Amino acid sequence: MRRTATVLLLAAALTALSCPPAPADDGAGVVLPAVPERLSAQQKCTSFKGRAAPDAPWTRGALALDQVWALSRGRGVTVAVVGTGVSDAPAVLAGRVRALGDAGRDCVGRGTFQAGLIAGAVTPGQGFAGVAPRARILAVRGTGGRGEPDPARLAAGVREAAAAGADVITVTAPLDGGDKAVRAALGAAARADALVVVPAAADSVPSGSSGATPRPAPAPPASALAVLDTGPQGTRPDSAPGFTRADLTAPGDALVGPGPVGDGKWTGSGASLAAAVTAGTAALVRSYRPELTAAEVRERLLRTAYPGDLPALDPYGAVAGVTGSPAPPAVASADPVRLPAAPDSGGARTTALLVTGGAVGAALLVAGAAAVLPRGRARRWRPGRIAD
Repeated sequence: MRRTATVLLLAAALTALSCPPAPADDGAGVVLPAVPERLSAQQKCTSFKGRAAPDAPWTRGALALDQVWALSRGRGVTVAVVGTGVSDAPAVLAGRVRALGDAGRDCVGRGTFQAGLIAGAVTPGQGFAGVAPRARILAVRGTGGRGEPDPARLAAGVREAAAAGADVITVTAPLDGGDKAVRAALGAAARADALVVVPAAADSVPSGSSGATPRPAPAPPASALAVLDTGPQGTRPDSAPGFTRADLTAPGDALVGPGPVGDGKWTGSGASLAAAVTAGTAALVRSYRPELTAAEVRERLLRTAYPGDLPALDPYGAVAGVTGSPAPPAVASADPVRLPAAPDSGGARTTALLVTGGAVGAALLVAGAAAVLPRGRARRWRPGRIAD
């Protein structure tokens, strides 16, 4: 019985050694709801108020927002969000949203989340704020009322935003640079001196595409700034939707922002959110250097980015004019490339192997003792005979 109990304890210990430790929470233990991309016909409009999350999200430090705000906060710049609409109900957006048509109602919540990433105000006791907290938002309808994709409406929304005086325009889905309506909309934006920032990939793989490799997003218009999403480690997951061409990367994974109702926070991921973060940075630049044209702002964002396989957005460098090494835009092959995964740490892996090996060795010693000691006691510690 005693031996059986010892073996069970050893088995449990070895099982525990083989299992990775549970991930730590964010300190406050807050699990935020995920903001939807679209709603089905059976779903009601988003009415949940989110959850309180007073801590600063990872992007505030990664983008050095507190440093760049000493130079610019986006005052005097209007950023258009062409998507599901934008609600000004959240306190971080109150009084700074102008809507065209019915775009002041956001049934889904995605557009409001994007607007918060761009221009959410700095509020006491809250770590969250948008990249350009004093910019203004122009809400433009670019999808169906429930977030249904509508390429024609998206292109029309870009034209409407340019005509309404937006300085920067971002959209909720990739644009096809080969589409005539899209090219016409980008031409209208160029004539209005508005910078168009687009996601280089879809936010998620379309449902029902399991078992088949989904097609990558089409090549975006050449004059638009196409942005890919990355997470806290600066990489994209292997399962991220494919792209054809991208100019820049920006934070777009595990972001925190407002929803369409109340002041609670939500979380979201996707290239459209990385585009929103980049649009906010463009607003900082246009506020700090109003003499620059949209094309010059685009070039400045690329020239001051952190160099890499794809340049990574640097808001402080873009505003201050700190120049980085230029890098050509990334072009995906037929089998869309992924940004390289973060390399493993050799030191951490060696330490883990040493710790695991030591623990297993100790467990084996205990197992040996558990088998030998009972026999020794049974023989009153007299030596045993050697078998012939």
